[in-house]
Amino acid sequence: MSNSIYEKVIQALKQAEKHNSAVMVKPEVILWPDPENQWEDVIEVLQESIDNLFIYGQYQPKKKQGPSIWLKCMIAKSIPEATWKSKTIPIIYLPGVSKNELKNVEEVGFQLQPLVEYQYTGNIFSQENGKEWSVLAFIENPTNGLGLKINKDNATKEALRKALPSIFQDKEVLSGKSIIDADFLNNQLFPDTIPSILKWICKGDGFLESMDAGKKEIFTNLCITNYDFEPDQRNIKAIVEKLGSQRNQWNSVWQFYAVAPKKYPEIEELLRLAKPDDLGEDMFALPSESWPQVNEEKEEELRKKLEEALKLDPKKASELLNILEQEHKVRRNWVWYELQKSPLVKALYWLNSMSEIATTPFPSASIDELKEYYTSKGFEVDTAMRKAMASVKTEKDKSLLKELIKLIYQPWLENITNKFQGLVEKDSSIFTNQRATEETESFVLFVDAFRYELAEEFCKKLTKLKYKITLTNGWSAIPSLTPTAKPNIAPIATMVSVNSEIKEFRPQLETGKDLLTPEFRKALKTVDFNHIVKSNDINPAENSWEEIGDIDTKGHEEQSDMVKRIDELFEQVQESLDIAFEKGVKKIKIVTDHGWLLLPGGLPKTAINVGLTETRWGRCALIKEGVSSGLLHLPWRWNPSIFIAYAPGISFFKANEEYAHGGISIQECLVPTVYIENPNVSTSNAKIQDNKWINLKCTVKTVGAKENYTIDIRTKYNDESTSIVESRNKLISDNQGYLMVSDEAESKSATIVLLDENGRILDKTTTTVGE
Repeated sequence: MSNSIYEKVIQALKQAEKHNSAVMVKPEVILWPDPENQWEDVIEVLQESIDNLFIYGQYQPKKKQGPSIWLKCMIAKSIPEATWKSKTIPIIYLPGVSKNELKNVEEVGFQLQPLVEYQYTGNIFSQENGKEWSVLAFIENPTNGLGLKINKDNATKEALRKALPSIFQDKEVLSGKSIIDADFLNNQLFPDTIPSILKWICKGDGFLESMDAGKKEIFTNLCITNYDFEPDQRNIKAIVEKLGSQRNQWNSVWQFYAVAPKKYPEIEELLRLAKPDDLGEDMFALPSESWPQVNEEKEEELRKKLEEALKLDPKKASELLNILEQEHKVRRNWVWYELQKSPLVKALYWLNSMSEIATTPFPSASIDELKEYYTSKGFEVDTAMRKAMASVKTEKDKSLLKELIKLIYQPWLENITNKFQGLVEKDSSIFTNQRATEETESFVLFVDAFRYELAEEFCKKLTKLKYKITLTNGWSAIPSLTPTAKPNIAPIATMVSVNSEIKEFRPQLETGKDLLTPEFRKALKTVDFNHIVKSNDINPAENSWEEIGDIDTKGHEEQSDMVKRIDELFEQVQESLDIAFEKGVKKIKIVTDHGWLLLPGGLPKTAINVGLTETRWGRCALIKEGVSSGLLHLPWRWNPSIFIAYAPGISFFKANEEYAHGGISIQECLVPTVYIENPNVSTSNAKIQDNKWINLKCTVKTVGAKENYTIDIRTKYNDESTSIVESRNKLISDNQGYLMVSDEAESKSATIVLLDENGRILDKTTTTVGE
């Protein structure tokens, strides 16, 4: 087992107390001469464990320090503050005093003279050869010290003096070292050299001024010795060019920057200024990825190629997208991608994925065959289109993406929708044979407009949590509008009249009550379901119905910009699951009312005379009796004697709409049902007991935590990617853990989470970093 310098010094001091009582009396004191004051910075640490350790110097009784006469009184226990244990031998530390000074009685100063006699009545704490203990000699000594090799150059001696307080009590820092030198010791005193270099590049002299003189000196020496530069802002261009070159030690600096470039926002512009006119060739070339201008040039090249694709047919455009993907995919490893400076290369991945499937023929002989295609592969076209749009922000980029989507995605969407409508026209039993059934699950989570492809993506996200997930699908009630479709999947479905009058596509209950929101909630109570408004309403012993999500509202309001809201929806659903499971719910059923169509750039319009309709929504209409429309007509879910007309293909009864539902398409009508069970329900009662911040280090105390449990600090408690912890070790040991967070997190709100061996959150508590 490794020992620290601290532990070995204590052992050596105890060894110095030993004497042969048969031939000598017990030493009166132990004198510890230290002519170069090498041990001075750690004496107070030793005093915490050794109450009989006193210091020769100016009178400071709280530090057990005083002049010779005061020390004599302490040894004799003739003053009240002499409370050290009588059976131990007092130790007097003599900073700045050598062994030879004590011997030269005639020349010793008046202040030290009263202590001289102790060299005869006591022992001197010294090496076997009689010399005073230097720190270097103690570390090298195989008997009393650590028995380690250490360089004897002046740089190492100076570094050792400065590093001693930092390494004094650390058992592991010197363990296994073949030889100790100045670089090693400086890195112990200044372990965060690389982030400090990056901070200096960003903040300049202001960062240096924040250091004390000793630390500033070490930082400067490390920069000169290891990174071949002196921290001088007048040379910042040449220094940043070194960073961009990624050569030798600077490769480590670049890699550190590349992991979290958002922490160092000033570096982008500095790299722009530092880029050489000529990056060189072959083995002498500087890396292209380092310079923002290169990435911008590549983005512009990609834009021009994508514009060329608009002149091709969908198949040829797809082939070009694949070529561009192979050429540009490397840029997703560049820092500029992380900094969101490469929106087109981000979109390119999804455009290529979309086009590969969208330009491939698919089976469609029956509704079942078409559904099998969509649920196994086709849904990925919708997902890829959505993610491609979500990748861009500027109107210029959005306009280009909309044109590409119109070229490749729209024909596929029209094709699959026309085939689906043709099959439904021949056999509409998937809608007309729907019957209400009693709800058999006890916790139902309704997520508005949670179309099938969203459910597929969300279930993949859940797999890392080791839930048991079952994704099934079925057909919505038609028209695929909330007033019609929501009652069909709710626990109240059996209470809804199938002879309803149609009022804005809203049915009535068997009692005749119009199914507005208040009546819907009353009906839930009738079938013994609680409507969950807040988390405290959840009782795992009772039936629960919870409603979340506003993606439908965002779709109508924001049109194709709603694609950026999907992650917000996923977070909301995840939070609802977490809360329900924390409350003791074992199984959750997710349902939805309908899906939707989304075509950036606008759905085609089909004109319909308003005067011919009783009610007209975007994708469906109630035609007046006796009027012939030529449109597809299908029975209403809640009264089969009422027929609803549907817009052909993907068309819309109004102009300039990108988002729509209510029609007949697989995207609107195929709805998911997700069953989620938590097999990892822990029987552990482990809790977070307390937490304490010292600067950016957080000590977390727990109760009942096992050794393989971990802790983390996150800005979003249920998303491990939002962790702000920089320390690698997050394990709990003896119900305690230590975490270091990044400087940028200081004063921010966050959540400390306790996790079991499966990564399941057992407990959480909010905190403010550094407070």
